[in-house]
Amino acid sequence: MADAGEIKNMNTNAIRHVLKQKGPISKNRLARETGLSFPTISRAVDTLVAAGELLDKGAEKSTGGRCAQLYAINPTFKVTLSMRLEAQELGWFISDLTGNQLEAGTEICEGILQTIDTLIMRVQERYSQLGAISMGVAGTVHEGVVTEAFGYDELRGVNLSAYLNHRFGLPAVVEGDMQIVSTGYWSFCPASIRAVVCIYLGKIGIGGGIVIDGKAWNGASSFAGELHYLPIENNLKYAKTNFEHADIVEYYGKIIRSYVSILNPDRIVLYENRLISGQDEAIRRECEKYLPPQAVPIIKISAAFDEHYERGLFVLAENLLAETVY
Repeated sequence: MADAGEIKNMNTNAIRHVLKQKGPISKNRLARETGLSFPTISRAVDTLVAAGELLDKGAEKSTGGRCAQLYAINPTFKVTLSMRLEAQELGWFISDLTGNQLEAGTEICEGILQTIDTLIMRVQERYSQLGAISMGVAGTVHEGVVTEAFGYDELRGVNLSAYLNHRFGLPAVVEGDMQIVSTGYWSFCPASIRAVVCIYLGKIGIGGGIVIDGKAWNGASSFAGELHYLPIENNLKYAKTNFEHADIVEYYGKIIRSYVSILNPDRIVLYENRLISGQDEAIRRECEKYLPPQAVPIIKISAAFDEHYERGLFVLAENLLAETVY
C-alpha cells in the first residue's frame, strides 16, 4: 500500500501531466481531468504556485458567473541536461519542462569524463535549477554501467549513472543509444502499435532498439540490439570495414527476418544512411521472399534519427523529474 508521501507524489504528477497537456487550466477542470477531489487539487496547486512550479495565469473568460483562476506550468522552474556520445563527439541540449530546447552544442572529447564534468559544471553555473541529467552512449549500458563500447576504453566498466549522481548531486540516467532512440520513436506512435524495432547504422557500427507495449526492452544484461553478434557471415568484419563488399539489402533482410521470427513487431524503422538510401522497397521485397505475408511488418526508412534520439533523452529526463520530490 502506498504511503502518504507516495500518494501525494502520484497526485502531483497527475496534475503536472494534465497541465502539460491542457494548461492553462482551472482547479475545477483539473479535478475533473485527474479524478481527484477539489480540496486535494486546491491544496496541491496552491503548494506548487508557492514553490514557483506553477504560474497563476489570471482569470478565464467570463461565462456569466465567477471567473475561475487559470494555472500553467512554469517552464523554467526546472531544466534538464541531455547528452549523447558517439565516437568522440558529445552532443548536448538543455530543455525546459515543456521540452523546449534552451541551448544546444557539441563538444569534442579528448578525455570523455573530463569533457562531461566541464560541461555540467558550466551548465550548473548558468542554470541553478538544473534538475536531472540524461545521457545516451553508442554502446551497451547495463543499469548505468558501460559494458560494451567500441572506442570508449575510458568508460568500460564505469557506472556513469552513479558517477553523475554522486559527482553533481542530481538524478541521472544513462542508457544505450538505441534504447533511447526507440523510446523517442514510440512517444510519437499511436496507441494501437504494440511493438516497434528501430535499427541504426552509425559511425561505429549497427544496433537496434526494441519497445514493447511502451517499455524499452534491452534484455537481461542489456545486450539486446547488439546486431554485430548475429550469426551472419562476416558480421563483425562488416563493423570494422564500414560494410565494405556487403550486400546491404540482403544484410538488412536477414536482420529484419531475425526480429520478425522472434518478436513479430508491428513495424521496423530503418534510419537513413548512405548504404540504404532509396532501398526501402528492395529491402521489403527481400523480406517478402522468406516471410509469410501476415508476418511482414511495416518497414520504413526514416531520416528522423536525431529527432527521435533527442525526444527519447527528454522523456528519460522528464521521468526522472517526475520521480523527484521537490
